[in-house]
Amino acid sequence: MTELTRDLYARHAFARLPRILQLLDRDPESATAGCFDRGYWHLRITDFPSGMSEEGALTLALAATLPIPGSPWHGEARLLEWVRAALRYARTSAHADGSCDDYHPFERALGAAAFSLHALALSAEIAGHDAADRTFLVRRAHWLAQHEESGQLSNHHAITATALLITAEVCGADELRTAAATKLDALLATQHAEGWFPEYDGCDPGYTTVTVDFLARYWQRRPDQKLLAALTRATVFLEKVQHPDGTFGGEYGARNTHHTHTHGFEILAPHIPAARRVADRVLAGLALDAFAVNDDDRLVFHHPPSWLLAWRDFHPRAVAPATLPQGRHWFPGAGFLVERSGTRTFIAGLKKGGSFRIWKEGTLVANDSGVALTCANGQRFTSHLAHDAEVRVSGDEATSIARCRPPRRELLTPGRNLLLRGFLYGPGRFLRGFVRRVLQRRVVNAHGASPFRLERQFHLSPATITVRDRVLAQPSAPRLKQAFASVGQTSNYTAAAQPWSRAWLLPWTPLTLKPTGPVVAELERRFD
Repeated sequence: MTELTRDLYARHAFARLPRILQLLDRDPESATAGCFDRGYWHLRITDFPSGMSEEGALTLALAATLPIPGSPWHGEARLLEWVRAALRYARTSAHADGSCDDYHPFERALGAAAFSLHALALSAEIAGHDAADRTFLVRRAHWLAQHEESGQLSNHHAITATALLITAEVCGADELRTAAATKLDALLATQHAEGWFPEYDGCDPGYTTVTVDFLARYWQRRPDQKLLAALTRATVFLEKVQHPDGTFGGEYGARNTHHTHTHGFEILAPHIPAARRVADRVLAGLALDAFAVNDDDRLVFHHPPSWLLAWRDFHPRAVAPATLPQGRHWFPGAGFLVERSGTRTFIAGLKKGGSFRIWKEGTLVANDSGVALTCANGQRFTSHLAHDAEVRVSGDEATSIARCRPPRRELLTPGRNLLLRGFLYGPGRFLRGFVRRVLQRRVVNAHGASPFRLERQFHLSPATITVRDRVLAQPSAPRLKQAFASVGQTSNYTAAAQPWSRAWLLPWTPLTLKPTGPVVAELERRFD
């Protein structure tokens, strides 16, 4: 019998706190006191602050007030001073309508406004606030209630609904309760029958944990059977795709994220058995440091509040983590094929070109993100850009046929930067939606010619998983120079993709090139 301790949550949060404090302008005499965007206030390499970074205030507020045994931060008055400085800076740096920017000036980013409003409203509830804070929080909340963004990002909608509800309670703005309920109903209407919530064009398990996290916080404040039923469906789905080490996600998901938000599972643990089991495995994974490291200057703010809130709302139990659901699970909507047999776990995103992972006795032995093709003329193609592969599943056989497209890795150059900044400071400031859609088409959405296709076949037997790859070329396709089955590759833009994990230490595997078509490269692998 293993006793699962909630102090694991606090340990991981506190490990990030010095980094968060380094990102903060702590000088009370500075014009940017309370700003968590170090690139702006200290390095001075950007011409505007990212409003998303003010999310850092919540970690400080929780660390200062939660009575965690042995905490060096509990009762530290300076942390609460910096929380109030962050509230002031968020207020003074925001646009007149309460919105904020994230990646470019005049962006008025919904995601940044939602994340920061949630963190700042909850921080104000914890650390105290004044009339100016309340006026600002309500202004940002009204902006959020009245605006949308292009693309379906369910996690943003969950954060928005919860941020509106918390702001309503903290500031006494009853009209925001109605706005929160409207946002919630719209989000619940998009839930897939399999339990997940859509992110752009498909299912992303990492982002689904974020959605569950924030929706559970909403339910905690306003219990509702319809919402609890939706959370139950999502949690049951997540348990079926949870990894043996307690983590979620990877390149087989629609957005390539590796998030594992934990607080929602602790809230739901007394009410949904699957949530307790998922949380147990998360704790076991934290004990092994199995989680991907999402700690760059933008992502480091996301997970510590979830860990600290999970510590606060921990549901006591003393059990060993339950065995993951055995057998085969096929989710045609998500495109996920999952099989657990004994000590072996297999999960593939068939709609994502058959990207897959395999664990044996708890050890990751395969982390395949699809094929990476390089042609003699320098052109490159990958199989994992879109979530639209042709899929067939029958008995022990599964096939994914994906178009290989050019990777989206466009970088800023001095000339492009001058043109972009000139446009953004000119007419672009009035064209928020247009700019976002253009950037999405260039760096997020998959497009381009498809002279190659990857046909990936899986055969699942009790003893062996066999993976056969064939790259098929059109007659006009350029000649291949090399082809690899890649590891951890992300070829379009997702901010939360490409964290660090030991899974990236697995090697890329070369395909055998064929001198004549239509099959120009092939590979067969066996995993016992």
